[in-house]
Amino acid sequence: MLKRFFTLILILSPLTLIAEDNISDSKIFIEKLGKQVVDKVSNTSISDEQRSENFKTLYLSSFDNYYISRFVLGRYWKSLDKNIQKQFVESFNNYIVATYAPKFKGWEGTFKATDSLFENNYYNVKMDILNKEGPTLKMIWKIYLNKNKEFKILDVNIDGISMLVTQRAEFLSVIKNSPDGVKGLISAMNKKTSEF
Repeated sequence: MLKRFFTLILILSPLTLIAEDNISDSKIFIEKLGKQVVDKVSNTSISDEQRSENFKTLYLSSFDNYYISRFVLGRYWKSLDKNIQKQFVESFNNYIVATYAPKFKGWEGTFKATDSLFENNYYNVKMDILNKEGPTLKMIWKIYLNKNKEFKILDVNIDGISMLVTQRAEFLSVIKNSPDGVKGLISAMNKKTSEF
């Protein structure tokens, strides 16, 4: 019995070490992303066009944009043909970039990961956003390791509010109030993007 116990400990020990390494790496991943946002997006010495390009690169490389696109459409996603799905993902990505990239222009602050918890196959990285002027924001980044062992972000929770859930509620409202449904939402996003 004792021999079996020690054998089990030996087998599980490497897995525990890997999990602990991943927890540490998940915090590093989010802090590194924060530093890149400061260096490449908030920087006032770059053009607005370059800011948008830099933000888009960071977004597409760090977020699981396909999962996010599916989630924010809810039940409507499965009813769309592949072409409309592709149009939506592209329009949504452009909308996210156009909406958020300008908000970081000239922003000064620091990103500090305070903890990371592994729950239900996801890493929940807790972070404080320390603004130079203004209150500290409490954030939780929901991320996972993909098959290539790369971290991907699924959601950002800011002061208890899920950005993913908020975005889905907004989009579903637009779809319900548009005679063109999802196509109407795509048109609305494209219009907003061009205004930005």
